[in-house]
Amino acid sequence: MISHLIRMVEITILILLCIFYPFFPGQYDSLAMPLSIMAQVGVAIGLLLVPIGVLWITYELRKQFLRKRNLAVNPRRYYLVIVSAIAFSIIAIAVSLVAFATVGFSLAIISVIVWVFIFSRLLPSLKSIKDVEYDNFCPAPIYLVFVPIVAILFQLVFGTSITNYSRDYAIANSEEYINDIEEYHAQYGNYPSSLIAVWKDYDPNVVGVEKFHYTPSDNAYNLFFEQPRLFFDNIGTQEWVVYNPLDEHQIFSHTSWLLVLSPNELERSQGWYAVHDTIHAHWKYFWFD
Repeated sequence: MISHLIRMVEITILILLCIFYPFFPGQYDSLAMPLSIMAQVGVAIGLLLVPIGVLWITYELRKQFLRKRNLAVNPRRYYLVIVSAIAFSIIAIAVSLVAFATVGFSLAIISVIVWVFIFSRLLPSLKSIKDVEYDNFCPAPIYLVFVPIVAILFQLVFGTSITNYSRDYAIANSEEYINDIEEYHAQYGNYPSSLIAVWKDYDPNVVGVEKFHYTPSDNAYNLFFEQPRLFFDNIGTQEWVVYNPLDEHQIFSHTSWLLVLSPNELERSQGWYAVHDTIHAHWKYFWFD
């Protein structure tokens, strides 16, 4: 059981690394968020496995109890394995759909191929269980309970802290960029009209944050980036973190609004549904649905 416990911990850590990978310091990785969302959806739907696992553990314990008393027990392990396989297939389909929605057909096909490969490797064991059910305690249902529950609890307990750390880290890495913008202003008396270029020389250095965006705004400017979020933390919410030296933050949900709406209309509504202060001066973050 110790070896199985170690393996369960290893599987859980691997899943959590996939989930929190976009929040780690490092170079931008375009697959980080899709992999994170796939892992999060897989874990959430994986909660379907928990009642199956509990029922299976109950059966295994009851079988051991009856066996020690030389009492007969009807073999049920095969049916529990079949139900678990169906639940895993549902998870695999959901993860593949997420892969298709976030990246495209190629990643969805890869995820399906991985599941088919895993299932094909398990199929001989499934057939052997149907033919003969051994008396030893099967540890498989403990995996079904342990992995999804621990992964979900870890997200609930540490998700906000890791998100805040990631946001603060990207903000801290903007200091050089802001200093150079202010030096330009001090030298020329105005802020740059554009800072779009082929190479990004100022890196947020967060795996899930692609780059800083810059746009002039009246007598100041907005420097902003999209912050990765856990998928089930305010489902569907996108977060944009914005710096404005005059605290006149602007971030709009639609490009077309900038073209068709008047300045007064834009001032009344930018499309976000919530705004929050950060611990850093002149930085706020906005939530869009």
